[in-house]
Formats: sequence, structure tokens, C-alpha cells
Amino acid sequence: MAKSYLESWKKAKDRFEKATGKKKPDPKSRFGKLFSKISSTGLESALKSYDAAVTIKDAQKHARAFQTAAGNYIPTLDAAGKAAKQDGDTVYAEACAAMVASLSKIAANVVTDLERFDDLPKDIDGYFKSPYWFKLLQKQAKKEFSTENIELYDLILKRKLSKEDASQKAYMDYVDSKAPKEVNIKSSTRKACKQAADQGKWKAIPWDDVLFDLGINLADTIGRLHSELAKGEV
Repeated sequence: MAKSYLESWKKAKDRFEKATGKKKPDPKSRFGKLFSKISSTGLESALKSYDAAVTIKDAQKHARAFQTAAGNYIPTLDAAGKAAKQDGDTVYAEACAAMVASLSKIAANVVTDLERFDDLPKDIDGYFKSPYWFKLLQKQAKKEFSTENIELYDLILKRKLSKEDASQKAYMDYVDSKAPKEVNIKSSTRKACKQAADQGKWKAIPWDDVLFDLGINLADTIGRLHSELAKGEV
């Protein structure tokens, strides 16, 4: 199930009100005088529509509306926080800053979340290149206690094991028979890795073969992720 961004914003408002005992700054107040014609922030309506969107066109439309509303409201929060700080009300000032942080986080997450409307990644690498799908894959692997597959696959895919020290560390962490995060790979692949390690030829470790074996493991994890998505359990 997709995350409710409207709920995230409501929680941010609740935290503000509990911390300050007051409502959030009004766009029509002296802090929002630049937007005196605005009767409300427009944040809730934009997020409500975004949460309900079922097509990429609608999602993009409502995401833009939210980004605009957030961009208009943040100066109001900044001004209110600055005034409160000058008045010595650090609680209110910090609460305003927290609201700005919450809005910025929601805005960033909405941008990433738009990817859920796109087609499924065409291959395993695609799940690592998409922030949205990578996050879901990590979540599924964590449930299955198999995050080591993702960690090592990501290192190999991003070519971060080209240097000897990085390759040695990855071998000791994930491939060695006594590795704390030992991955499940074919015995022939592990043997080839050990031969290179025993000779101290860390750059000669066949990481592409390891990547292939990890891909088989991840294909199963991705399959279970899809099953849970189909049942609405993600």
C-alpha cells in the first residue's frame, strides 16, 4: 500500500501544535502578508489528491501543486520562526523549523514516489537504479533477513570494488566462509574467489560471477515483493 503523504503532513502539524500549544502560522497573518490573498496553504488538498492519484499524469499534476504550495508556505514558516526567535520563544522557533524540515522531506519523498507509477524495472539492475524500487527491495530483503545480497550486489554494480582494499574488505565481509554477512553463492564461484584471495590478488576476484549468483537470489526476493504488492501488503 502506498504511503499516505497527507497523513505525514497531518502528523507534522500535530507535532507542531503539541510542542507550541498553538496552530501553525496562518498564511493571512503578518508572517504571510506576501500571500494575503491565500485563504489556506493548499497543502492538504494537494496531498489528498496526490494520494488518490492512479495515473502518472494526475500524480505529476498534484505533485506540482504540492510543491508550489510548499514553496509558498515555507517563507511564512521561516518568518514566523525568525520573529519567535527574536521574541525569545525558542520552542515556537524550533517548531517552525521542524515544519519546514517536514515539508522538505515530504516534497523529496513525493518526487521519489512518482516512480511507482512508472513501469516495473526491466531487470534486476533497474531495482538498484530506482530510489523507489530500491527502497522497497531493501524493505523486502530486511523482512527475509537477506540484506547482504543487496549490499554486495550494490557494491559490485556500482563498481566500488575495483581497488584492492575495497575488494579485500568485501571478500572478508561477504564471501569468505567465516564472513559475518556470508552470501549464498555457488561453490565454484566461492572457490574461485578464495583462490584469488589466498594469493592476495584481490583485484582478480571474479566479482561478475558473484553478481550473477546474487542475481539469482534477488530474483526470488523480487518475486516475493511482487506477490506482496499484488496483495496490497507493501
